[in-house]
Amino acid sequence: MMTKIKKIYFIIIVLFSIFWSGTVRLQVKTGSALDLNDLNTTVDPNVDFYEYSNGNWLKNNPIPPEYSSWSSWSEIRNENKEILKKILESASKDKNVSQGSNRKKLGDLYYMAMDTVTLEKEGISPLKNDLAKIDAIGSREDFLKVFAYMKSFGSGGLFRLSAGQDDKNSNNVILNLFQGGTSLPEKDYYLKEDEKSKKVRSQYAEFITNIFALLGYDKNASLKNAQRIIDIETRFAKASMGRVEMREPEATYHMMTLDEVKSLTPDFSWDILFGELGLADRSLFDKGIIVGQPEFFKELNRMISDVSLDDWKIYLKWNLARSASNKLNSAFEDENFNFNSKVLRGTEQKDLRWKRSIDIVESVMGEPLGKLFAEERFSPDTKTKALVMVENIKTAFRERLKVNEWMSEATKKEALKKLSLFTVKIGYTDKWKDYSGLQTDRNSLYENLKNAAVYNLKLNFDKIGKPVNKDEWFITPQTVNAYYSASKNEIVFPAGIMQPPFFDPDADDALNYGGIGAVIAHEITHGFDDQGRKFDGEGNLKDWWTESDSKNFKERADKLVKQYSGYVATDSLHINGELTLGENIADLGGALIAYDALQNSLKGKDIKQIDGFTQQQRYFLAFSRIWKSNMRPEVIRLLVNSDTHSPNKFRVKGTLSNVPSFKDAFSGKDGDPMINDITKRVVIW
Repeated sequence: MMTKIKKIYFIIIVLFSIFWSGTVRLQVKTGSALDLNDLNTTVDPNVDFYEYSNGNWLKNNPIPPEYSSWSSWSEIRNENKEILKKILESASKDKNVSQGSNRKKLGDLYYMAMDTVTLEKEGISPLKNDLAKIDAIGSREDFLKVFAYMKSFGSGGLFRLSAGQDDKNSNNVILNLFQGGTSLPEKDYYLKEDEKSKKVRSQYAEFITNIFALLGYDKNASLKNAQRIIDIETRFAKASMGRVEMREPEATYHMMTLDEVKSLTPDFSWDILFGELGLADRSLFDKGIIVGQPEFFKELNRMISDVSLDDWKIYLKWNLARSASNKLNSAFEDENFNFNSKVLRGTEQKDLRWKRSIDIVESVMGEPLGKLFAEERFSPDTKTKALVMVENIKTAFRERLKVNEWMSEATKKEALKKLSLFTVKIGYTDKWKDYSGLQTDRNSLYENLKNAAVYNLKLNFDKIGKPVNKDEWFITPQTVNAYYSASKNEIVFPAGIMQPPFFDPDADDALNYGGIGAVIAHEITHGFDDQGRKFDGEGNLKDWWTESDSKNFKERADKLVKQYSGYVATDSLHINGELTLGENIADLGGALIAYDALQNSLKGKDIKQIDGFTQQQRYFLAFSRIWKSNMRPEVIRLLVNSDTHSPNKFRVKGTLSNVPSFKDAFSGKDGDPMINDITKRVVIW
């Protein structure tokens, strides 16, 4: 699934916005890269295209026990991990590796993550010093000092903070404060009273209880501690904004001075926190602080006084142990797996140790590892061909904007301007983060990861008040994903996704436009979805729409909300059409725009059928196959409750039912399950 990043950490990059007078033609390939064995041709494509295009693959690819789902994305991630494994194994065994090099640091971390003998021998001893700090708390001031210390390495809970871009002045990098303090995926997990929600809360309490037992508490104390944790987190949940509420950018933008933040939370010592985090200089906050949810922080302030000191100490211990549980011995790791993977996602067994070790390394040094991955996996030729596709797709979108019938000329002009200012990044960054100051050894996995977390947090906070790093990426080269940043007005496609079935330089145009082309167009469309449309071409939160055009957009978007809200994802659980609106708009726009780009690329070409399918049909087959996925019911439920993406099969059905060219390609007719008639059809972009 693709990712949209709204709250990103810096300014827009206007990187060579190239204006093309027409469409660039990719060389047309005639070979087949479509596996016909994946299709289930006994099904009518106009009844269930997802099953038609992927049915045999779905039948022949059951979910492995160590996964919650299995998809085309999973296949590529697995292939990428094999490459990362070779890199890390080589680094960990290299006796001649240069001291202080990133390769040496990666090797150290992987070695320690793989050393289960030491982890089992250590037990809870890696936590003892930090647990002792918590036990020594004797006052509210002590509590805030220890919390600040834990926050420096990413633990502690309560709330989130980071250096971030000012949404209304994209030249400024300032501090962002955001709600947090909970461990379950979404606030409703604490608040809903249906049987499934109550069961998850009961299983969560069991998870907490078992962790405290591992910390040495007896059964009664562990049970009591679990209830104390849930009580605290439930208060945080009640004070938090929901995910649908937070889709409105203005709702999470509250600019304050440092003194105003202190007035908002008089019982919380920001001086203690900022001193521990290296932010004691008041001038760092001269351009303000963004508080995402003021009401949450008001409740936090009340809780600082209301909640007993003993309960806060238990809360800190829980956050310490929870965040470390997958980096300790097997007893802690099993408890983490049993709840976060088995209960929430339905996963049957833990993944292989080497794969889990790669995840640990990536969590703190993902970019240096990605640099080595990119050197092995990504070629300049791939980037060149992908950039041609991007320009073709931008041209197609530009033409669609020009003929848009519901948008005024004034708003259309601004939309075209924004499109012209898009920045495109493909493959990997040209300027890598500097890890020369990070020290690693082979003594303690826990301490190494703490040190790395402290280092990464410092890298983040060092951005405050400095020029924006225009070259920074927010996902690593090995990631199989893509994103759009509204604050930077950029689309980013790492090396990890630039491979089959998304992109194959030897495949015919239809497969590439239906694959990575639809992904590219999806990310571009995010700049004009229900959130992205509220940012201008410079990455600033600014209303550039006429009132009439905003109304026209909403009328069309509301139809899409209604359509997706009618889909039952699992059992009686419906998709949340409001929560998934941005992704659904991007899926629809992506499919329409990439299809137009394909048609432009084929002009003047006499393309014969391949494997009995036209280029138009192959485009839609390619679009559907990137979403092929078997998913466990538990992970579908998790996705629907907390994610902005619709489950994969509905990304195909919901999108293509609104695409007239799909109807034409497979000779569909109004009334077919895959076809929305003209009264129901949604077209926004």
